[in-house]
Formats: sequence, C-alpha cells, structure tokens
Amino acid sequence: MMSRLPELANEPDRLVIWVEQGAIKARQTESHSFSFSYTLSILLVEVSTDVAIIAHAINRWLRIEQPDLLTGGSGDSYAFEADILDNGASDVSITLALSEEVAIAENEDGSWSVDYQAEPDPLFPDREPVGDNEDTPPLAAATSVEDIVAD
Repeated sequence: MMSRLPELANEPDRLVIWVEQGAIKARQTESHSFSFSYTLSILLVEVSTDVAIIAHAINRWLRIEQPDLLTGGSGDSYAFEADILDNGASDVSITLALSEEVAIAENEDGSWSVDYQAEPDPLFPDREPVGDNEDTPPLAAATSVEDIVAD
C-alpha cells in the first residue's frame, strides 16, 4: 500500500495496522496444521488520497492474498469508515476479515518449522484468454459478458 500511496511512503507513521479478534481453528491431524482467522484493522491518518484509490490498492492486494473476499454473492468484501477532517484530509479506517492456513512440521532436532500457505491463484489471470479457447479475449480487454462468452 505504501508504494501506491506516496503520502504514506513519505510519512509511514501515518499508517497504523493491528490485529483484533484473532482465532485459531485447530485440527486433530498428524500434520499439526491449523488456520488463523482475525480482523486486520488499518488506520490511515490525515490522508488526502481519494478513498477510491485506497480501496483499489486494497482490492489489488486482496486479489492475491485473500481472493475469497472478492467473490460475488458473499456480502461485503470489507468495511471502512472515514472521519472527514477538512476539505483536503480525512482519517480512514479499514477492517478486513482475513484468514491464513499454517503448516507445521517437526524438524530432525525436535524444533518446529512454520510454513504460511500461499493463497490459491485467482480464477482467471487478467491478461490471458479465459479457459482453453485462445480466441477468447483476456479479462482485461472485456467490457461486457458477451466479450467473454462464446456463442
């Protein structure tokens, strides 16, 4: 987010991040794997960047790190609040309900290693044809459903 919002890159202390309501879902398996779920709270202090640009930066991050939040039909992707300070600045608070899968393995010396599992790739890459049909335009070029769906 810092690279996309220059005002925060210049003053990183205006970006505050913390975790709330963390929970662990443990499984009784030999793999010792489990998952974290938590609320990630983000506070952007006295920002002048349009909230739509902030949302876009978060959406791009979510597309890779938590794509399930961007699927349609599952309700809101995340929540935000803005405290308008004046015509040029506001404090923006964003709340994301995130989850992470964790794999644990025992090392030969008896210690444990932790591997945070990567999220699955989004369904379709934006710049490649959809499905196996090379004649179908990439999603980035589509302006309507008809551009993607073949007759």
